[in-house]
Amino acid sequence: MFNAKSRFTAALLTAALSLSFCPAALAAEPEGMTRAQVRDALLTAATDYNPGVTGEDILRGDENGELHLERTVTRAEALVMLERAFGGLPAPVGANARSAFPAEEFTDVPAWAQEELTGVFAAGIVAGTEAGRLSPQQPVSEAQLDALIRRVYALEGTQLKDDFYAAVNKQWLDSSTIPAGQLINGPFYGLSYEVNDQVAQLITGIASTPQEKGTPEAKIAALYHTVTDLEGRNQAGAEPIRKYLDAIENARDLDELLAADALMEEELAFSTLLGFGLMVDLKDSTRYSVIFSSFIPTLSQEFYRAGTPEQKEAYLTYIITLLTLSGLSQEEARTQAELVYEAEAAVSAASLPPQDAGNVDKIYNLYTMAQLQDIFPHVDLERVYAASSLKETDVIGVTDVGAMEAAAAFFDQAHLDTLKALARQALVSITSRYLSQNFTDAAYDFQAVYYGVEGRLSPEELAAAQVQGLLSDYLSHAYVDAYFSSQAKADVENMVYAFIDIYKERLQAQDWMSQETRAMALKKLDTLGVKVGYPDDWSTYLDNADIRTPEEGGTFFSNYTSIQCSAKAEFLLYQDKPVDKAQWVTSPDTVNAFYNATANDITFPAAILQAPLYDVNASREENLGAIGYVIAHEITHAFDNSGAKFDENGNAANWWTAEDYAAFQIKCDAVTAWYEGQESAPGLACSGALTLGENVADLGAVACVVTAAGGLEDPDYDALFRSMAHTWASTASRQTQAALLSADVHAPDKLRVNRVLQTIPEFYETYDIQPGDGMWVSPEERVSIW
Repeated sequence: MFNAKSRFTAALLTAALSLSFCPAALAAEPEGMTRAQVRDALLTAATDYNPGVTGEDILRGDENGELHLERTVTRAEALVMLERAFGGLPAPVGANARSAFPAEEFTDVPAWAQEELTGVFAAGIVAGTEAGRLSPQQPVSEAQLDALIRRVYALEGTQLKDDFYAAVNKQWLDSSTIPAGQLINGPFYGLSYEVNDQVAQLITGIASTPQEKGTPEAKIAALYHTVTDLEGRNQAGAEPIRKYLDAIENARDLDELLAADALMEEELAFSTLLGFGLMVDLKDSTRYSVIFSSFIPTLSQEFYRAGTPEQKEAYLTYIITLLTLSGLSQEEARTQAELVYEAEAAVSAASLPPQDAGNVDKIYNLYTMAQLQDIFPHVDLERVYAASSLKETDVIGVTDVGAMEAAAAFFDQAHLDTLKALARQALVSITSRYLSQNFTDAAYDFQAVYYGVEGRLSPEELAAAQVQGLLSDYLSHAYVDAYFSSQAKADVENMVYAFIDIYKERLQAQDWMSQETRAMALKKLDTLGVKVGYPDDWSTYLDNADIRTPEEGGTFFSNYTSIQCSAKAEFLLYQDKPVDKAQWVTSPDTVNAFYNATANDITFPAAILQAPLYDVNASREENLGAIGYVIAHEITHAFDNSGAKFDENGNAANWWTAEDYAAFQIKCDAVTAWYEGQESAPGLACSGALTLGENVADLGAVACVVTAAGGLEDPDYDALFRSMAHTWASTASRQTQAALLSADVHAPDKLRVNRVLQTIPEFYETYDIQPGDGMWVSPEERVSIW
């Protein structure tokens, strides 16, 4: 997938406020630099920002004028020298202000350094080693000094050679804003908001005019009117789910609680504790297989492992608010919220790490019903299975064995109160957006504290978004008819096939691959499916949904339930059918792109094929740097660390020789190291392991795009590289950035520019980047993979 940041749905906040002076934790004593070394490094770094700066300006000596060049520099000294070298530091504005370390009052700043360090602290580039403490006497390592210098480069944003992303995007970053109620903004994300506005106009236009009963337009209008019926929704409160809340509350034993869960499965099309479903079989992509799952944590592993007390309390407060709105007292709600947290934390600790979520070797686990029954001895799994309405099967898949086994420990009479709390919390969380305004307010309050989100969507924006989310198939059709360009479809299709040809050439040139493996890789490219714009056949399951206006007795909740049950009925039919690989993995009104490993195809929805990602009036180089990056990125996913485990038919299979796969793994390890610890903002560092697959796709994409540009007459590489940087300009609160770092498989946007371009020879040549420049990396240290 090209980008998931705008779509992540769980609050996954890392412990950002506990990060300190350098990207790495200060658990081990760093090897300190001398004063002379720091002075010389700062002279090299600051010359372009403070012309004429001298060593004497940076290091002035003690009261007797003695420099003591051989002494190990302290934190306080290094920070003062940094401020002097750059001639003062600018105050952060815009994106830099959102990314800065929070302002902090330090109690241990030496008197001699207080005045000069005021500007350093105001710049937001340094934090304490613990709350209120700077630890001014600690030594400073080369890595720590380098991190500080790079933070200043980003803050200044004036030199392409030092921080290309910051310099190209300086004007936008400094003046950037985030729309009210949104997590993030930027050209890519802004396009998504623009599409949402376009769809909202379609919705309100349809809802404001009479429609023929039973048509898609009539259903869109009916749903919109129930969403905007706030008076009716607020009057109902939690009553639409009262039946299920009471069933949970009144359960006297595990059997009765699971009966309540089965009732929700049958009537609401979801379960809260245990459930069975379908997914494409990873080793036989022509068929669907039954999968089994138990309750899972709401938040990230990082939150449960290292979340701060403030973060935990924010989450508990949110759960408590939802539970009190469902009818519990404040005391009962807190007790149940704490039970939920403890159970989720236990399961989280046993779960796969997020980087393994797509690893077929770890998520493809087959069980018989008897084997699952042994793991859940107190549960009648046959009864749970019956509620799913699926037909009998011989094998059942489990994607996370550790999580399942940890959850199984709670399914006995002794943990009945915990299970009831989990069921109630899940029911309320899933349905809250379809109930009264109080539930929506709780979600906004949580976002404000947890993600630093400011403001709220307007009632009209929220209503349109909710209708779009539930009736996307209908609205996508209307969106394509109203906004999609056939010229964009044809041009992008041509670009896709041109990139596939370039990829074939690049595969032929990989000297580390044997002919045997190369032939299989080329075969995979030859059979790669391409989906552009919209599907040939549109889904019809919404035709079976009974969506009524308030005058007809419909409510937002009843319409939501009807839509969900119609979707489930459609899905159940898949069990007896071969997988339809022509089916799309997303809707055409989605601003994103996808590679589907089990279909071996790539998808570019209509919504992404417009400016600024694709512009018929832009130069070829500019389009290559934007939509070209997207296209080549998705192609590369066929050969990333996960895609490489699937063959040309979309089946998990080993098509590599042992030697070639070992060589590929070495390259993947190098990519992991290339990104590990790289900062996107002060103290916020990337996980190379979590982002490996997307980073491989980025690196392969840009290598391919540069090859394509090189085939043009007199290619404008400056336009190409600037286009890449503009595409990925973004801004978000520090809390949101930290959340993404712990959960999102994509590297931060800044690294999707700088770290990728640092591998491209043409980039160095275009801007004459030399040793000593911030963007410089020695040729022998640069990574390559495709």
